[in-house]
Amino acid sequence: MTRTGWIATASIAAGVALLALLVAFTPWRLLAERVATVPWPAWVGATLGMSATYALRAGRLRAEWLWKLRTLGLGYRECLQITLLHNAAINILPMRSGEASYSFLLHRRWGVGLGDATASLLWLRLQDMMVLGVLGIAILVPAPLPWRIGGAIAAIAAAATLLPLLVRRVHVHARWARARAHASAPRARKAWHLVAKVAAAFRAARGGAAAWGFAIANWVLKLSIVGLLLTSLANIPAGAGFCGALGGELAGVLPLQAPAGVGTYEAGVALGTRARQAKIAAAAASASPAEQIRLANADNGRLIFGAALAVHALMLVVALVTALAFSLIVRPPRAPESSTP
Repeated sequence: MTRTGWIATASIAAGVALLALLVAFTPWRLLAERVATVPWPAWVGATLGMSATYALRAGRLRAEWLWKLRTLGLGYRECLQITLLHNAAINILPMRSGEASYSFLLHRRWGVGLGDATASLLWLRLQDMMVLGVLGIAILVPAPLPWRIGGAIAAIAAAATLLPLLVRRVHVHARWARARAHASAPRARKAWHLVAKVAAAFRAARGGAAAWGFAIANWVLKLSIVGLLLTSLANIPAGAGFCGALGGELAGVLPLQAPAGVGTYEAGVALGTRARQAKIAAAAASASPAEQIRLANADNGRLIFGAALAVHALMLVVALVTALAFSLIVRPPRAPESSTP
């Protein structure tokens, strides 16, 4: 077995072990009681809301590649299918190796060069991290809500404005350094050529304001759904629930992941809820007895793990079922392959 195979096997084994630990650690009777307190319309709404996040991601994909879609005569339907298949691959394959399916699908379905498709994927993930980082600051900073919302809007606007300027600067400098590199230093020329190529790909049209709008709407909707579910299932304050939702999503960027992110997502949720621990403890000192009981439930780590596992399971089911159903119903035409590698 190759080294990659061993790493994948170890990742899967670690995921199975973590899942077994979570199953054994979760207070299932108490969790079942909490699940029963959530009315079925809320579960239906959460399912539809999670499905809507994929529609928003597909909208972002369409905004970025609109020029290509018009050339091929394709539309939003094809964007939605690629989004669903890409997300399903991430959930099935270990160590986030399913991310490679994005470049593969764009290359096979739309004829996009692998270099351009990879640059697009890197940009999408960078955009996600910026939006999540700003939303995390808005959630965690102890300031009035209007100030936090205004700060988040200003930070995202600054990122959307300054990042293209920074990329342009890097691109110009890399081209200048490549031209100035001595012929006896081929490695330096190749390095600057690679930097210039990546920067040029980032400078390409990436959806503009529409893509940023779809990204923000996607993460606000998803964090809201997961945060409210965690709040209800774990019986914790809303602030802790939203911090847990943010922690679970940030844990997904770790390079070593079991299939479907089992274990790391739940650990991220638990750490996110702990981020509010000091604030919860301070609030409990002046709260009413009934509220003190509710705040004390934030220390119930076993229930938090169980709630995270339940929410994670719902997310996986929605992701896989929507991808399978859409693939069975819709079979878009395959575009000619690009001659660009």
